[in-house]
Amino acid sequence: MNFIKTSFYSAISTTVSLIVKLITNKIVAVYLSTSGMFLLGQLKDFLKITNVISNFGTLNGTVTYTARYKEDKGELKNVLSTSFKIHLYFSLFVFAVTIVFNKWLSHYLFSTTEYSSFLIVLAFSLVSISIHTLFMSILNGLKQIKLYVTINIIATVLSAAVLIVLIMKLNIIGALYAIAIGQILTMFISLLLILLYKPFALKLLFSKFSSSYFKELSKFSLMALAGPICLISATFFVRYFLASEFDKNHAGSWEGMWRISAIYLLFLTTTFKFYLLPTFSSLSGTALKKEVFKVWKFMFPIIIIIAIGVYLLKDFVINILLDKEFFLVGTLIGFHLLGDTVKINGWVLGNILIAKAKTKAFIFFQIEWALVFAILTYVFVKSYGFVGVSIAYFIAYLIHFILMNLYFRNLLWKKEKAI
Repeated sequence: MNFIKTSFYSAISTTVSLIVKLITNKIVAVYLSTSGMFLLGQLKDFLKITNVISNFGTLNGTVTYTARYKEDKGELKNVLSTSFKIHLYFSLFVFAVTIVFNKWLSHYLFSTTEYSSFLIVLAFSLVSISIHTLFMSILNGLKQIKLYVTINIIATVLSAAVLIVLIMKLNIIGALYAIAIGQILTMFISLLLILLYKPFALKLLFSKFSSSYFKELSKFSLMALAGPICLISATFFVRYFLASEFDKNHAGSWEGMWRISAIYLLFLTTTFKFYLLPTFSSLSGTALKKEVFKVWKFMFPIIIIIAIGVYLLKDFVINILLDKEFFLVGTLIGFHLLGDTVKINGWVLGNILIAKAKTKAFIFFQIEWALVFAILTYVFVKSYGFVGVSIAYFIAYLIHFILMNLYFRNLLWKKEKAI
């Protein structure tokens, strides 16, 4: 699927996701305020790590091997059945851990055991969302982008509707239960549409487990696990540090800044989501270099325009997307926007590491960013106050981008060298 066609379908999904995020962000900000945003930030990070563990970090591997063997039914059956069992067994493991340690997790995540019963409900949704992500990875590998987008749109809209209703009725506890219900609902939507349109036979999932394909899929696991673990470790530290150094309102405002950032970056990351990995996988040398600069040439002006626009309209953006109680976001937004401008260009290079299975380098750069961001946050917040976390974000990504360019210097800045 070429870039234009991919971008068209991605644009539809992105537009819907943006509208939904704008609405739900506003509802969350108004009804839950900064303290509620803090709790949802904690849950968001927990879900990131449990989702990766639930699929053992094999999503990119499933996409790769599904695409490679989509015409070979025998090999495809082995890939899909092995992937299904990985998702099922590992998600059941996460389910059991969440059930057994629900009180401890509630205290660790939310500083109270009040939400332990919610975590029991969430445990069931972790299994369902793992199966859903398997379905979506298979559709991606089969290049069933229309169906992928359709499922994503329906699931996004219905989950948002549940979230809005429960927040209005039950406040923060409603928001938490809505997330669990939304994940279960999403799985049933994807299952229903797959049964309806039959992009692949579900019986392929129930064949034998292949140890050889488990080894192949596991090669993607370290990279998939490293990213979320490093990101979550850093954001957990920063969120708790801000809450202890200032209060939960400051930590919640920082989470609000991340949500604004996620909204305007969604356009670029979603557009390139289906394009970069398969394209970079098939290219090397001069062709890969040209592709990187072509992507940068497209992305950089757009992110600059978005960043300038958001900064000039920052008061309007904060009031529209969040609420007046998030006025502290205005302190962070300038340096955070600079950080995002650098971040999105470094993200392109990160996709080369994944496409070329540069596992050691990928893990190094994930650890490097997390450590630098956490350390600089501590130093700059102590020196400059709350704005220090935003300065740290910008400088951490600047260092990250410079180091990645040094790593790719033979590819990007010297002639006729392949990685």
